[in-house]
Amino acid sequence: MTIKRILIVSGTHGNEINPIWAVKQLNREENSLSHGVEYEYIIGNPVAYEKGCRYIDVDLNRSFKEIENYDQHSNNFYETNRANFLVDEFGIDGSKPCQIAIDLHTTTANMGTSIVLYGRRFKDFCLAALLQNKFGLPIYLHEKDNAQTGFLVEAWPCGLVIEIGAVAQNFYDSNIINRFLIILRSLREEIDKLKKNLIELPKELVVHVHQGSIDYPRDEKGNIDGLIHPQRINQDWKLIKRGDPLFLDSQGLIHEYGGDELVWPVFIGEVAYKEKKIAMSYTKKEVIFSNNQWVYEFESL
Repeated sequence: MTIKRILIVSGTHGNEINPIWAVKQLNREENSLSHGVEYEYIIGNPVAYEKGCRYIDVDLNRSFKEIENYDQHSNNFYETNRANFLVDEFGIDGSKPCQIAIDLHTTTANMGTSIVLYGRRFKDFCLAALLQNKFGLPIYLHEKDNAQTGFLVEAWPCGLVIEIGAVAQNFYDSNIINRFLIILRSLREEIDKLKKNLIELPKELVVHVHQGSIDYPRDEKGNIDGLIHPQRINQDWKLIKRGDPLFLDSQGLIHEYGGDELVWPVFIGEVAYKEKKIAMSYTKKEVIFSNNQWVYEFESL
């Protein structure tokens, strides 16, 4: 295996502070070099972190699209410049090239400890399958959504997001921090085993595939006019069917799910997604059977 360096990013959103604390603790406990693989730890959006906000100008985790055509003189957005710096520094052709990027996030939604993948790259499937097999983690496979693009890990040959919640923005939670430490330590162990050919992939990978997102009910002025229905609060990853309640509006009317297909909602009521007009996203379950090509592509990084 040719993997030499792995990038661990915390603080891509400046008000998601628990991953930053976890990485600091991990740095104190462990050497950054493990079995010939160097781990680079960096705060993705340090200015937003210092200010305690999600971002300064635009969402950093939507700022990595078409970065190869980026003109630094045509855009003064802080996050666009920061995305360009991260790729120049740690991208596969950067000054400190990393073959893998792991992006650490928290959410105000009740997602538990989960994995987010973008698209169907075999190398990503390989890592995700090992973590799912070890911990039983749910996986959100985000694809085919033109309104949501330019994610950080897509700028690297291999990468995934670790998403943990629920936790409030700018609030330290020792349980959340410990979960990140468990996942990061285990990820290092699994990569070491892969490097030594000491691991066998599970037979299948269970994913929740993105189908689309829905907004809150809104009034004629565009203001939110409905709440997440009490039966839907904290029910991420739980099946919903036609007729199940979604929202309760200001008139006391219940807004129901009207689709014919069974779906599993995720990121229910995520605070940061209100500006994106997303109250929750719908997914469908899919079982993907593993094959040796996953490991082969991973080893060829």
